[in-house]
Amino acid sequence: IGQPWRGHEKEVNSVAFSPDGKWIISASNDSTVRLWDIDGNPIGQPWRGHEKEVNSVAFSPDGKWIISASNDSTVR
Repeated sequence: IGQPWRGHEKEVNSVAFSPDGKWIISASNDSTVRLWDIDGNPIGQPWRGHEKEVNSVAFSPDGKWIISASNDSTVR
């Protein structure tokens, strides 16, 4: 429903809602993680740091932290 959210340059592998439902985090094959508001607006610039595809993202239970896992064998 609605328009697609655009911001990643390659396939999206994982998305997660924040515990309070206000934010969404996404992981992509473009090696970035992005934060979105609930309306699909990207917040800030994509987070870079992984050297390969990012496969998974999650919020901590309190919503204060985000974790990502990548094909570069790292967790950030």
